[in-house]
Amino acid sequence: MRAQVIVVIRFSYVAEAGFKISTQGISAIRKMLYAPERLARRFRLFEALTLPSLLAQSDPDFTVAVLIGDDFPEDARARLVRLISPLQDTHLVALPPHNNYKATKLAIEACQRREATHVISVRLDDDDALGRDCIAAQKHIAPQMAALDPTDTPAVICFNNGLFLELSEQGNRLYGVIEKLPLGIGMGMIAPVGARPTIFSTDHRRVHTRWNCYTEARTPRFIRTVHRDNDSDALSSGEKPKYSDTELDQILAQYFPVTRADLMALKP
Repeated sequence: MRAQVIVVIRFSYVAEAGFKISTQGISAIRKMLYAPERLARRFRLFEALTLPSLLAQSDPDFTVAVLIGDDFPEDARARLVRLISPLQDTHLVALPPHNNYKATKLAIEACQRREATHVISVRLDDDDALGRDCIAAQKHIAPQMAALDPTDTPAVICFNNGLFLELSEQGNRLYGVIEKLPLGIGMGMIAPVGARPTIFSTDHRRVHTRWNCYTEARTPRFIRTVHRDNDSDALSSGEKPKYSDTELDQILAQYFPVTRADLMALKP
């Protein structure tokens, strides 16, 4: 088995559905996503959290597919190209509006290596962060999960332990969570090259109802931001460990390339 990890990031991609305002049509979605103030906020979080977490991975051998609309603003596109250039294997994939499954499937296929026998497709939003060893953990766990089913059926690996960062004008709040349902950040699906399913085939909260699913709940492996632009309800579904500030500092130092001071200083 030669498994290629492909992290898919939808950066303000104009999809046909999946937004609260989708019933208003593509023009309304495009207007919302490309609003200069919103794009500025997305870039701010991407630069502060998402990108540093990718650059800090303990295993740098992975692919990143950044999915954008084919009409993404030119100045924003140039800025994005500059930002992702330090990553080892990154592809900017520009597509017209599709549903999210089709668009992400096309992005994954555009990045596949010829020598790969399997793909580990991984979800990551442009305003969240992975723990330093998330890619390494996917590479270690996913092949073992795949081997449990002799029919080469796709399997899902997710991480339920991490931090929520609430951004607010009244002051930011950082706290620990251990989710009771699968969380999308860093979630991956291992499947043979050419298989139809990817990690975007099923709602991330319901993957365990369709696929064999391994949930790792002991190691902090994500930071999720909660802010005005969240399109889905950013609610914790599980336990909230009572970490002290000292414990939060220790978690961040061990697993993430940011400090608590960095997170508290982020603007909403």
